Amino acid sequence: RIAALEEQEALDAIRPDLDGTQVMARLGVGPGRVVGEALDHLLQLRLDEGPLGEDEAGRRLDEWWAARPD
Repeated sequence: RIAALEEQEALDAIRPDLDGTQVMARLGVGPGRVVGEALDHLLQLRLDEGPLGEDEAGRRLDEWWAARPD
């Protein structure tokens, strides 16, 4: 049980490579659902691929944003 809690704490500590303020600035949007969706996308990338760094995370965010339906 302790090992499971420690593992969950480690997962909870993982954050996307960009924060909400950076996402809003890059996408030119204000606070809202899309920022949360973008952060979820970036977090999933981080979990799948490891740290990307700000430049690569920004590039991947741009790709995600361009692929979204209007």
